Formats: sequence, C-alpha cells, structure tokens
Amino acid sequence: MKMRILLSVLFMTAFIMSDIFAQPNNFNTSLHKTRNGKAWWYAAERGGFAPISGVPFDHPNMKCDKCHGATDADGNAYPATFTPSCVDCHPTNSAFNKDSLKVSQCLSCHSRQNTEINAMALPDVHRTAGFKCWDCHGSQDMHGDGTVYNSQFDPGAIKTDCDNAGCHATLPSTHAGNDPHNGKLHCNSCHASTVITCYNCHFESQVVGYKKRARMQIKDFVLLVNRTKDNKVTTASFQSVTYEGKAFVAMGPYSAHSIVKTGARTCSSCHANFGGQIPAITQYNTNGFIKFVTFNAADSGLTVTKGVVPVPNNYATAFRMDYLTYNGDPNDPVVASKNWSPIGKDIPDGFQMLYATPLSAEQMTKLGMTPTSVDETEGLNYSFRLNQNYPNPFNPVTTISYTVPEYTNVTLSIYDMSGKLVETLINKQHAPGVYSINFNAVNLASGVYFYELKSGNFSATKKLMLMK
Repeated sequence: MKMRILLSVLFMTAFIMSDIFAQPNNFNTSLHKTRNGKAWWYAAERGGFAPISGVPFDHPNMKCDKCHGATDADGNAYPATFTPSCVDCHPTNSAFNKDSLKVSQCLSCHSRQNTEINAMALPDVHRTAGFKCWDCHGSQDMHGDGTVYNSQFDPGAIKTDCDNAGCHATLPSTHAGNDPHNGKLHCNSCHASTVITCYNCHFESQVVGYKKRARMQIKDFVLLVNRTKDNKVTTASFQSVTYEGKAFVAMGPYSAHSIVKTGARTCSSCHANFGGQIPAITQYNTNGFIKFVTFNAADSGLTVTKGVVPVPNNYATAFRMDYLTYNGDPNDPVVASKNWSPIGKDIPDGFQMLYATPLSAEQMTKLGMTPTSVDETEGLNYSFRLNQNYPNPFNPVTTISYTVPEYTNVTLSIYDMSGKLVETLINKQHAPGVYSINFNAVNLASGVYFYELKSGNFSATKKLMLMK
C-alpha cells in the first residue's frame, strides 16, 4: 500500500513538473510571446490598414509588436527595448504559483476587457462567481501548444470556449429543448449583454505622438456575424480608424465578457418578422443600409444604433458610420474631448473582415431583412464581382464596391469615352473580401466614364455618369 501511495505521489509530481517545465518551451510559440496578431491584421495581403495608411508596421511610434502594460508583474516599468517574457505576468520567484497572478496585470494589456470591467462596470456571471482569467483560460491558451498562430482567432489558438471549458460541456435538456436554432448560434449571441469598442481611433496621434486617441467608448449593441471556424452565428466587434482623410474598419469575432446567465435576448430581439422593433433592421429595410454611428454637430456627440445589429452581406457599403478626425494637436494629452469633426464620409476606404463572414441572404431573410437587390446579394458571395457605383449619376463623389475571392493583385481604373486612362484608383494586393472606394471627380467635366476592375484573367467594366 505504501509503495502504491509513493508511486502515486511520484506520478503526480512528475505530471505537474512536466507541465511546468513544458510551458517555457511552448511559450516561445505562444501569442503572448510572438505578438503576431496585430501585424497579421495590419498587413496589405489580408486587406489590412497598411496600404491605406502608408505607415509601415515597424514605424517607431507604432510599437504594436511589443505592446505591454505600464509595468511588469514585479512592478517595474518596461525599458525602451522590450522582449516578452514570463515576468510580464508572473512575479519573479513566484514558482508560477497561480495565487501570485493578478487580474489587473492581465487587464493592463487586454484593454477591451479592462474597459468592460473598470470603465463600463459591465456585469458578468463568471466574475460574479469569483472566476479569474486563468480559471477559464488554461496553460495552452496562456503559454501556447507548440504551434505558432497568426491570431487568437486561428482554429486551435484559443482552446477555451463555452462548451469545452468544463462548466458547460453538457447543457441542461431544457436548454436544448428550447433552442430553435439547433446549435447554430454561439452562446455569445444570446448571453452577451453587449459588445463594446473604442470608436474612431485618430491614427495621426499614434504616428506623430504615440498617443492612443479615440473619440469615445461605445456599448449597448451586438453585431452578429458567422464565425468561420465553426460557422456559428456569434458576436463581433470592430476597430475604426481615420488617417489623413481616409477611413478604415477591421471587423472580426468578439467574445464579450459581459455574460448574463439568462439569455439577454428573446426571439423578437433579433427577428423583425416575429414582431421585433429592431432599429438596425428598420434602417436597412427602409434605406438599404445601416447608419450605425451618426455624428451630432451640435454637441460633438455620437448616436449609436443600439440593440442587435445583423451585419448584412453587402456590409462594405451598407454598414455605415460617420468617420471623424481630431482637430487638436496629435501630441495633446489623451483626455475626453469634443474637439472632433467629420472627415466627410460614412463609407470607409477599406473594410477588412477576417475569421468571420457577414450574414447570408437566407439568414437576413429569416430575421426579416430585405436585401436591396438580387444582384447585390449574389455578388457578395466571394466571387469576382464589380458592382454598379452609387449614386449614379453623381456629383462629384460616388462609391464603387467590388468583391475579391482570393489573395491577388487588383487594379481599378477610370477611363473616358475615348478609352483614355483618367485615373487608377486601386493597384494593390487584396485579401478575399468585399471592398469599396470613393471616386472624386471634382476635376473632371460632366459626361460618361467607364470603370474597369482587373485581376489575373478577370476583367469587368461598368459605366458611370458625372452630372455637374
């Protein structure tokens, strides 16, 4: 008996020690060490902000590849040159004891969760129950599993999910019996009380003054998309940014830490055809687009479309926001300010959606949304497509949208009636997705012009009319 007990103790000790000593080896491949995510999203080949901003990712004031909080886990300020290491999270000589970890250290890097908890004081059933970050996110999420991932959204990068965290591996029969979606919704779609984001980052402040400046934090909305790794409808968030008169949006899945035990929504919260009064769907069915954020000139405030916001399949032109710029000095301290003004557009120069797809025409119909046209619905199914510009006729600005199904170089050019090249609007690498660009013909004479989209063997041409 004593021998069996001794062997058991030795086995458990060996198991624990092997896990501890395995972590440093895996840590070098973890996202906490590589910090790959921001560079992956920013890159031109994935439709990122780089070609629009013209600012390289390694710009000295960007520092995105080595972002960190104010101090390390020992309380020491980070030096000018920084290499991610264990002390980012674990105090020195703590023997990796979980009791030495602090949620505040996690939140010093994970700013959206910090905003949810401290700035917005959003309740969460897990925090109420006393859960800490590491109670859900195990060592593989924290320290890696030996595979280098490009983003936390890569399949396998984050092992933790609602249905595999131990607590919810088996749902009550009453839940399954009352689920009309047959498991096609991710838990967040019903149980996240809100999604949040910081609206309209001012990129000049980042590049010039190394200041992270946004107009304000917004909440009380839930964007719905399809998560590509399991094709479930889930919540999404976005980052919007302006720079030198250009606007950009990056959108992807978002796991809100604002979870309520009883679903935050009923059928009528999402389905206009079930009697729901849903502002986003009303806007879409009336205007053909959703004006998600409107700038109020009187007080420099924002009006945000609240509630469920289904992301339509023509999102690049139909998901609209008033894009702003900061009127002060980029070196100003980052404090609450109303010194902002519109840049004059509500359709971005680039719209990147990764690890998610918009709702399909079928899904939109089930919610009571009416697609604007059959051509538009079919054209956004990730095949090459050049859409008709809008408005047309126009004076002097119109929007041209198009769809790209693969990583490829794309050119978009304007020609006059004689076939002479007037302007090349686009000539760059694209990731699969839906894109739009504004064409300003202020210096051209009234008349008929043509715009041509070319990529490899694909070519399409449409007519536009300038009437001054």
